[in-house]
Amino acid sequence: MSELEKKSAIGKDEALAAVPLNERQHWMTPAMIFGGLEFTIPVLMVGASLAGGFSLTEILLIVVLSMVVFQWPVNFIQGYMGAKTGRASSVIAKSSFGSLQARFIVGLTIFIVSMGWWALQTAVAGNAISAMFGINYTTEWGAWALITVIAGALFALPAIIGYSSMKWTDYIAVPAGLILIIGGIYLAFKNIGWDTITSWNPEPNMTILAAISLVIGVNVSQWVIASDYTRYAKPKVKDNLLIPLGIIGVGIPLFYVGAIMSVGVGEADIVTVMLNMGFPVWGFLILWFATWTSQIVNNYSMGLALANMLNVNSGKGRALLTLGGTIIAIVIALAGILDYFTDFLYMTALIYPAIAGVMISDFFLVRKQQWVENEGWNWMATIAIIVGTFVGYLTQYVYPFGLPAVQSLLVSIVAYYVAMKIKGSVSPDQFTKVDIEDNPQGRLS
Repeated sequence: MSELEKKSAIGKDEALAAVPLNERQHWMTPAMIFGGLEFTIPVLMVGASLAGGFSLTEILLIVVLSMVVFQWPVNFIQGYMGAKTGRASSVIAKSSFGSLQARFIVGLTIFIVSMGWWALQTAVAGNAISAMFGINYTTEWGAWALITVIAGALFALPAIIGYSSMKWTDYIAVPAGLILIIGGIYLAFKNIGWDTITSWNPEPNMTILAAISLVIGVNVSQWVIASDYTRYAKPKVKDNLLIPLGIIGVGIPLFYVGAIMSVGVGEADIVTVMLNMGFPVWGFLILWFATWTSQIVNNYSMGLALANMLNVNSGKGRALLTLGGTIIAIVIALAGILDYFTDFLYMTALIYPAIAGVMISDFFLVRKQQWVENEGWNWMATIAIIVGTFVGYLTQYVYPFGLPAVQSLLVSIVAYYVAMKIKGSVSPDQFTKVDIEDNPQGRLS
């Protein structure tokens, strides 16, 4: 890409404006980006964690249920919202939350969580590259830090340039990641043996529902940020049903390979697993390269959310804000976010579903698939997100029950709809005003 093309690409990729219909792309493009998003080190790590308490047959059941029954439908719904409106998730949220709340609550949440995921994976990538060069990343902090900073800078570059750069990276990196999967399976059977792997049946260390929640936790951010990428897709139901195939097609085998690789090793740190399996240098290179795909997505969403918070629409402004967020995220990676990996997963699994629930309820139930930019702060959305998050927290930590992320999503959908109906009857305002043919009164009733 020439310097002129880079400037043009950066300039066109605006953060707040809707993507015109004539710039929409074939469903394979966002599907490939989603495949890259799913090719992430935490997916391998969660797969490895599951192997500590379940047989490989049970793990396959857990992963398929999580990805097909729960992940696919919500990704489709959220993705369709992005394609229908042509807008990023933090902009779509202005309809339900109000522009002020969307900027400072929704935008800030997306920014922090995307930044956390990015920092987490950058730290693991630093570990992998250090191991490749024979550097002990647990004791040689200076060398590890330098490698991590360089890796982070390379991760960020396509996201800073914009969407047009991202898709080409994914077209190259996703196939490369498949090589890592094949290599991992081969080395696992070679080093551990067929009998050990097929007869693996450890004592359960968590319930099946808790395991499903852990798998959902890795992917739950997609319930909100899917729109950031499907805004470039055509607003067709069929296309948006097919786009999550990128996540399903990569996620299921990757979770499973993470589990297979860790059988007999007893370790969830995927870099340690690869070292113990005797992975050659190319394995660590591919791990870094495949990680690049999901890092681009996290980085890009981080920049979009920051642009929405600061009301910056220009492509250049988005690029500069993405760069600024990257610098902060590198500092967080160096500070040791890996130590809080599981807690971070559970935190995102509580916050994101409640936000997604409000957005879904507003778009489909309240406004009948219309989007409007509402100024101000919608307290009904605030109430719904608090109720949804509280239910998630309660059923996750206080009285463990069911699937907290799914319960949080459903409760926030209902809470928002009921709150808006009451508000529309008692004290209507710009948020309860709905301009659709089947409601000539112009407000919820």
